[in-house]
Amino acid sequence: MNKCYPIENSPLYRLRNRRRLAEFLNLPKNYFKEEHTYCYNEFSRPKPNGDGERHFTVPPEDLKDIQKHICKLFKRIITPEWVISGKKSCSYITNAEVHLKHRFVKTMDISKFYDSAQRSRIYQMFSQTFNMASDIAWIMTELVTYNGKLPTGSPSSQLIIYWTYCGMFQRINELAEEYNCYFSLYVDDMTFSSDFPIKAILRDGVSDVLRKNGLLAKSKKDHYYQVNDFKVVTGVGIKQGKKLVLNSKRKQIIELYAKCKKSSNIYQIEKLNGTLCSLRQIEPDIFPEIYRYVHSYEQELKKLSRDRFYRSKREKGRYLSKHIHNVGINTEQGFD
Repeated sequence: MNKCYPIENSPLYRLRNRRRLAEFLNLPKNYFKEEHTYCYNEFSRPKPNGDGERHFTVPPEDLKDIQKHICKLFKRIITPEWVISGKKSCSYITNAEVHLKHRFVKTMDISKFYDSAQRSRIYQMFSQTFNMASDIAWIMTELVTYNGKLPTGSPSSQLIIYWTYCGMFQRINELAEEYNCYFSLYVDDMTFSSDFPIKAILRDGVSDVLRKNGLLAKSKKDHYYQVNDFKVVTGVGIKQGKKLVLNSKRKQIIELYAKCKKSSNIYQIEKLNGTLCSLRQIEPDIFPEIYRYVHSYEQELKKLSRDRFYRSKREKGRYLSKHIHNVGINTEQGFD
């Protein structure tokens, strides 16, 4: 098991040497002596709630491997207990569980968080928070950003954005404590809960902290739930201290189940299985009929998973041999 440690004990802290950086990222020692370029895949998909589309920027396999190593190194750094995102065995459900037993809940969301994180600020995080040499901080910034922003499909983005704004979130936690609230952070979702009514001045204080950092709260995600209200925290329903699957999710899986029964398409059944597994983390006994249906395809699903794994390995090998490049990482530049 990899132990966790304070930021000062991270191999990334006070990093000065490119060869050492390459070693930590499982790359050839001379990797950063040359300029490397990568081709991102950009696409959009409808949001689950039907409210528009979500844009994705996914790195190519070779860069994704590098970002995975960065993510592993960041995951070993101790973060406050109230930070839920980027931690092993933690999820949007874990975040909701923090607030299960509290009577009053306030939720806020940061608008366009990834897009708002400027490259110069990410560089500053590597340079100042991690105290890296300027050229190393520049290389790290280029590895984790795309067109000056954090890519949504990168494995490192969740923790990069937390550390970029860690001082801001620390201030928000202090505000929560000042008003006798519990605070949790899941990427851009901020949740506050208390056994006492939550004062509006907390919301105003948090909004002010966000503005000072060039950010805004998303008005659509700004909710205040009182004692007997049905509460929604990061997509999980809460009623009388119990987790519940939202009706929109119930409708989604029932419709998907109907499609699967009609077509018996193994890819649709795989999607149904993944959705059901996610919902059963909220309500373990939900949809027993659908569970039995999916379970009857267990062998076919295992074969599909194996085939995909080996196909991915073959495609990755072919991709790396072709060296597809579009977006450059210049190891010589820096910020003025």
